[in-house]
Amino acid sequence: MHQYKNKEWLYNKYINEKYTQESIGKLCNVCQDTIWKWLHKHNIHSRSFSEANHLAMANHCNLSCEAIEWINGELLGDGSIQSQSKYSARFTYGSKYKEYIEYVRDTLMSFGIEQAGKINKRKDKKLGNICYYYCSRCYPELLLIRNKWYPEGKKIIPRDIKLTSLVLRQHYIGDGCLNHTKYGKPSIKLCTYGYSIIDVEYFIKELIKLGIKTTRNIQNVVYISTYSTKEFLEYIGECPVKCYKYKWAY
Repeated sequence: MHQYKNKEWLYNKYINEKYTQESIGKLCNVCQDTIWKWLHKHNIHSRSFSEANHLAMANHCNLSCEAIEWINGELLGDGSIQSQSKYSARFTYGSKYKEYIEYVRDTLMSFGIEQAGKINKRKDKKLGNICYYYCSRCYPELLLIRNKWYPEGKKIIPRDIKLTSLVLRQHYIGDGCLNHTKYGKPSIKLCTYGYSIIDVEYFIKELIKLGIKTTRNIQNVVYISTYSTKEFLEYIGECPVKCYKYKWAY
């Protein structure tokens, strides 16, 4: 059976993934009218003219599982997805390291997400440091991710997130710290101040499922035990950039 005749498949492509009728038609090697007929046959309401026109003119990307994991890892940390319209969103990131911002730009480009304008350089008002800022072009596909992370406008940890090695590596780069002491082995701190206690407790449970001994302190910060630090670093793999290799100096 043709995919577009399957209601669940068609609904997901048209409503969730924001494909246009024309793009679904091209995907299935049929004309746009055929897709329109099957939308109505399945009682899937067509978009308004303004939304359809916006999506037809919008940028699009086909995000792989790897791309979504990488973005989720960045969002666990300092990454952000912002939306200025109800149809699309953009990925933004700031860092004191230009090398890392260039890495963010190049990685997103490999996923089909293009940069908007140039990398901006300006002084951080709070820290007084020079920081570099990246901003992507707007994509409907990024809005789907934003809706999971910001369901009511405030960032949460989605309950369907899987803590793969890639997700945790990107999170550790942005929000992790390797704590060395004069005595014994080092531990790891993951700065999770911005999340609710419920979110952090859920995050800890998921880490424990991986066999990583983890606790939360009164400041809502996650600590990985000295007994699991090496195991955690081995799980997430090598650092992809030079500027953050010091976080792997076990």
